[in-house]
Amino acid sequence: MTDRTTLPSALAIVAAAALLLWPALWNGYPIVFADTGTYLSQAVHRYAGWDRPVFYSLFMLPLHGTTTLWPVVAAQALLTAWVLWLVWQVLAPRQGAIRFVLLVAALSAGTWLPWIVSELMPDVFTPLLVLAMGLLGWATHALSPRQRWLLTALATFCVAAQQSSLPLALMLAPLPLARRRLLAGRSASVPASQRLRALPLLPPVLAALMLCTMNLAAHGRFAISPFGNVFLLARIIYDGPGMATLRRDCPQTHWRLCPHLDRFPATSDDFLWRPDSPLYVAGGPKRVSADAGAIIAATLRSDPAEVAATVLANTWTQAVQFGSGDGLQPWPSQVSPWIRQDFPPAAYARYMAARQQAGGLSVPGWLTVLHRGTAITGVIGCAGMVLLLLRRNGRVAGGSGSDNAAPPAALGLLLTVLLSLPLGAAITGALSGPHDRYQSRIMWLPPFMALVTAASVCRAPRRHAFGL
Repeated sequence: MTDRTTLPSALAIVAAAALLLWPALWNGYPIVFADTGTYLSQAVHRYAGWDRPVFYSLFMLPLHGTTTLWPVVAAQALLTAWVLWLVWQVLAPRQGAIRFVLLVAALSAGTWLPWIVSELMPDVFTPLLVLAMGLLGWATHALSPRQRWLLTALATFCVAAQQSSLPLALMLAPLPLARRRLLAGRSASVPASQRLRALPLLPPVLAALMLCTMNLAAHGRFAISPFGNVFLLARIIYDGPGMATLRRDCPQTHWRLCPHLDRFPATSDDFLWRPDSPLYVAGGPKRVSADAGAIIAATLRSDPAEVAATVLANTWTQAVQFGSGDGLQPWPSQVSPWIRQDFPPAAYARYMAARQQAGGLSVPGWLTVLHRGTAITGVIGCAGMVLLLLRRNGRVAGGSGSDNAAPPAALGLLLTVLLSLPLGAAITGALSGPHDRYQSRIMWLPPFMALVTAASVCRAPRRHAFGL
């Protein structure tokens, strides 16, 4: 792929980015979530929380400059549009810029994508990581050197921005090693040196080093997630086996949570975030983290089958739980104080005038149904495209000489997207707990890939620069 940015390409990316911002424009302000307050305050007030990496906060600071938050979502929209454009150019280069903009318009109308782009959260970088890993693993030959390294840098940031992204990247990185088996008759036509084939490993390795270095500086521990075991502890306690371990072993172990067993709140979210929960009464997450490893290990030793069963149950629950609209309510205590404290009065006034702060931001029922139907149709479409491309590739391997053999990048990206769905559900659902927002942030990927692959199969000739 040429590295030269043409005017049609630039216009297509900008137009696509504008389409992706409609929820923020309709809201009257970028959308916020409970965690937004932490991300706003970390870089401004120079601290590292126990629960979230600082890198998304560092990404935000030079964009908002404690003046206005619109540049943050604008940057997210442009980065998203750029990655989508790279996929489009790799798989359907003859389809042109206007068809790309129409595709993004369809995604903006029928999927959850524009909502996460418009939100002051790193959630959008999870699906961008999936596409970046697919491009780096299966389409390095189609990218220019500059595009490869820009994409590698973006993927590294995507991994570092959220703790759940590191295991996802590590699980997706080896998939291109199956290239020869999947592309029996075509593997020799994919020019990639050993160095480029290892490129997907670079983002998780670099991000792990960044996280460890950050935690060493902030917490004195060279660890990827020094207190991350608290999330797993909450999960096994509220699944049942962990609480059984506490009730059985507390008389002998005297763990910090033991005096508070009868005061646990109803949900794991309340346990993790309510200031009066046993987690904080017992000394806070950092202190409880010192016991968490022992509690988790004791639970795994005493009841591994039950733990495995709950992991599978949570994974399945998360895989099918991806409703739109999670977290769109106002967050007056988690976000508003930081914007009031650190931003100009005019910016705070605009924030308070937004639909969300008035309790008027929600996804209509019909749109939720549309999002879900689009996602499920996309999964079916991706699976069908995989079968179609494998069948065409098999004909080539058998010596038919068809010109319609599976493009390696198309098949690889389809498989990457499909694999990310159960992996994402396992990582977030089983290790943290099922929430709609976790799975919904990646469920727009199947319809996107199904449509792009269909466009690549059509191979319509380009009539002029805009592809009409």
